[in-house]
Amino acid sequence: MTVSNSDQETVLVIGAAGRQFGTGARVVERLQAQGRVVRALVRSEDERTQRLRESGVQTLLGDLHDRRTLLPALDGAGSMYLAVAADIVDALANVASVIRELGSSPHVVIMSVAAADHNSPSGIARARALSEELLLQFGVNFTAVRGSAFFHEIFLLLHAGAIRETGVFANCFGDARPAWISAADAADLCATALLDPHSHANTPFVYPPGHELLSQQEIADVISEETGRAVRFQHITADEWSRQLQAHAGGLLNHALIQHITTMATMWENNTTIMRTDTDPSKLAAASGRPPLSFRNFVRQHRSAFGALITNA
Repeated sequence: MTVSNSDQETVLVIGAAGRQFGTGARVVERLQAQGRVVRALVRSEDERTQRLRESGVQTLLGDLHDRRTLLPALDGAGSMYLAVAADIVDALANVASVIRELGSSPHVVIMSVAAADHNSPSGIARARALSEELLLQFGVNFTAVRGSAFFHEIFLLLHAGAIRETGVFANCFGDARPAWISAADAADLCATALLDPHSHANTPFVYPPGHELLSQQEIADVISEETGRAVRFQHITADEWSRQLQAHAGGLLNHALIQHITTMATMWENNTTIMRTDTDPSKLAAASGRPPLSFRNFVRQHRSAFGALITNA
C-alpha cells in the first residue's frame, strides 16, 4: 500500500492520553488542524479518553503489548505515531507483526532517543536500538525521531517538589550543558514527519537538535529569577541520584527510566554522550510554525509548580 497524503488519511496515535509529557496530545492537535482523521488506542476509559472522543478522535481500547488489540487499531490506518518507553522491543515487534499480517505499509513515526545504541550503558537506549533494528528487518516504513535534547518537563517531574520544599535540586549532570527542548516542540517534529513523510525519505533515523544549551547552574539561575526565590543546584553522584529518585518518584518512574536518566546525565558529565551537542531553534520553528519555547518561558508557565513568590513576568 502506498502511503497517502490525503487529508482524509486515518492516523493512529498511541499515547494520545499520556500523562507525563503530553506529546501524543500535541500530535493529535497538529493532525486535526491539517484535516487528518485521528484514531487513538487508549488503555482505559477515563476523562482523558472522553476529551479525546469529544474532540473528534476515534478511540479504541487496547495496549501495544496486547497484539490482539493492534489488529483493529492498525486496520485502515495510513500512518501511526507512538511514544513508549516500557518494553519497547515487545511493543514494536507486535506492531511489525500486525502490519505484516494486514499486508499494509503505514508510515510509523516513533518518538525515540538519540542515545539509541546496541552498546549503550542504558538499557532503554539498547532496547530502542534493537526494536528499531527489528522494524528494519520486518521492512516497516518508519521514521525514528531520535531527539537530542532533554525535555523541559523533566524538571517538573524530577525536581519541582524539591525546589518548592527546599529551594535545592540535585542530580549528576555536573557542569555539562546539554540541549533542552519543550515536549510540545519535540511533538511538532514528530507531527511534521507524519504530515510530510517525504521530508525524511532518505533514512529512517533523524536526529533533530534541541533549542538551547543549559547547565544545571544556569537552570537554577533561571528558576531563581522567574520565581523570586533562591534556587540552588547540588551535584551528587549517579548512585545518589538514583536512590533519591527511587525513594521520591511516587511511582511515576520505573527502574529502567531511572537508570536511563541517570546514565544519560553521567555520560554528559564525563563527555561520553553520543547525543548532538549543538542546537538549531530555526529547525524547531520550521516544524511548528512558531518560535520554540525557551526554558525561561517554560518556567514562567509553571511558576506555581516551582514555588514562586512572584506571579507576573
